[in-house]
Amino acid sequence: MQFTASLYRGFMVKYFQWAGRQEKTAAHSPEEYFGFNPADVEAIHFHKQGTGEGAWFRLKDGRVFDKFARASEADSAFYDATTH
Repeated sequence: MQFTASLYRGFMVKYFQWAGRQEKTAAHSPEEYFGFNPADVEAIHFHKQGTGEGAWFRLKDGRVFDKFARASEADSAFYDATTH
């Protein structure tokens, strides 16, 4: 789904704060945690085939990162589609 950079930043803040509460990061900002800025995000996916629900940020350069700031599969066929 495509949204505005401010909405993407809201999701980034949510997951960054979660990581901070879990002591999973020493980063001082969502941008430092993820390694990109909200303006770099092209879309966000909420389902990945084989994984289920979650959040994945698709960047304008084609890279994809999950809500834990880990690189993920870039092929768009894996996201937001269900298979029967």
